[in-house]
Amino acid sequence: MTAPRGLAYWIRTIDRLLDEQVADAVEAAGLDRAAWPVLARLQLGSVRAEEAGTLLGPLTGGDVRGVLDRLVSDGLTEVRADEYRLTPAGEERVAALQDGPVRAVSDRATGDLDPAEAERVSGVLEQVARNLGWLAPA
Repeated sequence: MTAPRGLAYWIRTIDRLLDEQVADAVEAAGLDRAAWPVLARLQLGSVRAEEAGTLLGPLTGGDVRGVLDRLVSDGLTEVRADEYRLTPAGEERVAALQDGPVRAVSDRATGDLDPAEAERVSGVLEQVARNLGWLAPA
């Protein structure tokens, strides 16, 4: 009999699978794989140009300037007052992707769970995050 896999294993596995499947889904919807995490981050708020490499670099595989330049040229982001932010077109694109292909991945992940089970899983994961020091955004 093999030992059961622990919580960290399952969280890493689910995270990797979700990342891969969301990247595939947004790419199929016509968006560069590296652009999605940058757009999703900018939806949370602007990023100062001087911090872009530190905050967004890990999301882009290191080519943060190239990704941001493409997003600016595509009209999805802009630089104002030395900050990168979503344009109205960028906000619409993020919302459409979240409501379409990104939600489809999430729905597939919880497809065999009834709504109450899915809510419990989400609540348990949030509690684990809080136990480890995560603070919910204000």
